[in-house]
Amino acid sequence: MDFNTYIPEGSYGIFNFDGRFTGNDYADFLLGLPATSTRLDPFTDRTLWSRESGLFVTDAFKVNRRLTLDLGMRWDYFTSPRYDDGLDYNWDPSTGDVVVPQAALNKISPLYPSSITVTAGHPVPHPSKKNLVPRLGAAYRITDKTVVRGAYGIFTEAPPNTPLFSFVHTAGGPFGLAETYVNSFQNGQPLFAFPDPFPANLGLAQIPSQSVEGFPFQTRNGRIHQFNLTVERQVRDIGFRLSYVGSRSTGLNYSLEINKPQPSLIQFTDSRRPWPQFQSVSYWRQNGAAHYDSLTLDAQRKVGQVKLDWFWTWANNLDTLELIDPYGDSLRENPYAPPPWNHDFVTPRHRVVFNTAWDVPVGRGRPHLANLPGALDKVIGGWTLYSVAFFQTGQWFTPTFDQSDPSNTNTFGGLPDRVANGNLPPSRRSVSHWFDASAFEVPPANTGRFGNSGVNILEGPGLNTINLTIRKRLLLTERWHFDLMAMCGNLFHHPNFSKPTADIEVPDQVGVIGAQHDRFFSGEKSGARVIELRGRLEF
Repeated sequence: MDFNTYIPEGSYGIFNFDGRFTGNDYADFLLGLPATSTRLDPFTDRTLWSRESGLFVTDAFKVNRRLTLDLGMRWDYFTSPRYDDGLDYNWDPSTGDVVVPQAALNKISPLYPSSITVTAGHPVPHPSKKNLVPRLGAAYRITDKTVVRGAYGIFTEAPPNTPLFSFVHTAGGPFGLAETYVNSFQNGQPLFAFPDPFPANLGLAQIPSQSVEGFPFQTRNGRIHQFNLTVERQVRDIGFRLSYVGSRSTGLNYSLEINKPQPSLIQFTDSRRPWPQFQSVSYWRQNGAAHYDSLTLDAQRKVGQVKLDWFWTWANNLDTLELIDPYGDSLRENPYAPPPWNHDFVTPRHRVVFNTAWDVPVGRGRPHLANLPGALDKVIGGWTLYSVAFFQTGQWFTPTFDQSDPSNTNTFGGLPDRVANGNLPPSRRSVSHWFDASAFEVPPANTGRFGNSGVNILEGPGLNTINLTIRKRLLLTERWHFDLMAMCGNLFHHPNFSKPTADIEVPDQVGVIGAQHDRFFSGEKSGARVIELRGRLEF
């Protein structure tokens, strides 16, 4: 696979405001006082290529009239991506050196800081060849109306240095200079401020200005162990299914900022960093884990022209990655502490879905008025109504603060201290008071520690959405037909709220919900009601 790389993040500058000057991040923004400023000389028009291969063998065995087995094996091979210009680099945590190919040593930017050692080597991680994993499935028919099914399989995680998994060094590293400067007051004046948000005298800017990202030189792919057990039973004209679905994931890859000093009572200085020549070091670790357990009860029934499929799911999804949004952002603050278990931010505890389809029994091919004249059939025949209703409890979110560095690690904001549960009973939740903000406190200054709250411990608003589609099928020939559809998302215009403000240092807004979901939240059209007309020609 070949990928044309995009313009790297930061090509037009990155400016962060964290409240370190005024005590409020927005006030810092209004005054033009960034906490950090980043600029880079981007590489463009580069091609990144990689190879992925997979082999799979499977067979089914009918052991007897009741038992069927499915056996399989799969092997996956993911090469690490390379740039076609040969300007690849990596970072070695054992030495703190940046590693580049021998042939690329003369391509290093002359402006790259001399305090950073660059050595020749093989920067591209070696791919793993050990991704051979089994699959097993079984089905046992107890009676003509009762079946038990189960399966187990191991799946291979795509490595973090593949183009579809990570940004893969979109900045130039030692070949294309990128600078990040940390702002501060000196002699009562900031080092830099808007409209020129970079130091006028680079010698006065706090060093270092460079960041680096590293991958282990030997790729290890995470393993996802998936298993399920299902009992299916027909009771009269209703089909029931009860399923347990679970997974255990080990050795997952994740990125972590590791260039932080140990939390301490000593005030932060760059010299306390493990690698003081860098401003930031983002390194991929290989010990992430996740546990998923769920129960699903499904009922299906067909009554005349009506098809019903209703199910309820209870789920518990935990991981050690501490992700807080779909963009891969993490609140893993302390690289020295063992990763704790937290809720996955996406998975709700309960979810109910009702699917209904009704073929209106009028017109050609339907039970009533099957011999309608062609013109009349095109008006009143061939109609179908579809309804999909979603109901679920809330997704998880994280309390935060943003103005101080109690750990003395240059980490401004993060997780607060948790002194109570924080989740209110459902009957007490409202858009103006969704959770108990008094359950959280900003860690005292200069305590040399991070906050003790977990990630994704608060439950957000649930979901209540009913979608309706009316379809008219026009038969053009034996092979061709045209579907005309009217689709209504969120039929009853029920408000589905976004998560509330979680920053406990914004007293007028914390716990307050200020927005509703947009139209495409989770793909379920749970925003404001929208009516669409669509046409589709099929053959």
